[in-house]
Amino acid sequence: MQASNESGSQASSNPKRLNVMPTHTNPKRLNVMPTHTNPKRLNVMPTHTNPKRLNVMPTHPPSRPLGPSGVANGGMACIAYLCFLAVAAVPAEAKPLLVGAAVSLTEPLQALAPSFAAALKVPAPSFNFAASGVLQQQIQKGAPIDVFVSAGDKQMDRLEKAGLLVAGSRRVIAGNQLVLVVPSRSPLHSLRFQGLDSMAIRRIAIGDSSVPAGDYGRQTLAYYGLSEAVKAKLVPLGSVRAVANAVAAGDVDAGIVYKSDAQTVPNLRIVAGAPEASHTPIRYSAAVIAASRQPNVASAYLGSLTTAQASQVFRRYGLLPLPAAAKR
Repeated sequence: MQASNESGSQASSNPKRLNVMPTHTNPKRLNVMPTHTNPKRLNVMPTHTNPKRLNVMPTHPPSRPLGPSGVANGGMACIAYLCFLAVAAVPAEAKPLLVGAAVSLTEPLQALAPSFAAALKVPAPSFNFAASGVLQQQIQKGAPIDVFVSAGDKQMDRLEKAGLLVAGSRRVIAGNQLVLVVPSRSPLHSLRFQGLDSMAIRRIAIGDSSVPAGDYGRQTLAYYGLSEAVKAKLVPLGSVRAVANAVAAGDVDAGIVYKSDAQTVPNLRIVAGAPEASHTPIRYSAAVIAASRQPNVASAYLGSLTTAQASQVFRRYGLLPLPAAAKR
């Protein structure tokens, strides 16, 4: 297990080839670019042999049905209307949007992509899933990302302050909960946050400084007065999904993750939830990047993430849809 990054592979040595990760890849093995890699070389696998053309593999259909009617049917009219308002004219040969999104959104965003593409008659978005801090750095260094979806406000605030977001495009799309997890076969069924300083707990996985879930986790540890007591036990990892996988594999005794990841990754048991007062609110915010070559399509994509149908999908994957009043 690597504790420094969530990357499963390195970018291609050819600087003209953008390594874009196919969206149908196993979400447990995310090909995320390490922070020391050139930010303009995203791990998205090209499907064309010409290194100057970025032909990204289309989004894979969701592995689970979206319900009796599904977003692709029942939500089509709503999404199409939003897209019509946002996009006066879509280029005849529109290229896929590149969405840089927090790893914890892998499943819901992939599930929503086909309905957006069908409504607007454009290619389904391609995704670069990584830690929000890693994505922030990539965007600051010129990565060709059209839409950024962050699991923390800090990363979005930095980009907004730097003038790298389209003014007025930022909005909150969902929330999440922080939980303490152990391996499903672990005897530590009664473990609580207050017990993490116990001698029985030797290793605790947590997101590193680039991972918002890690920030929330450290705030919760401080809330319980455990920061110093468990400091030597912490195993920082490059994404919240990496934390969940490490716990599920039994490589650590416990981990702090989002509830959505705990529901998605098998072989995990939730033993405690962090009180809301123990950390700043967990909010997923999204915005169009100022350098996007398709700002109208990108704006329409953001609109599709705030529909009632999108909220249903977020809820299905363990996230918390936010009331309209909470959306910026």
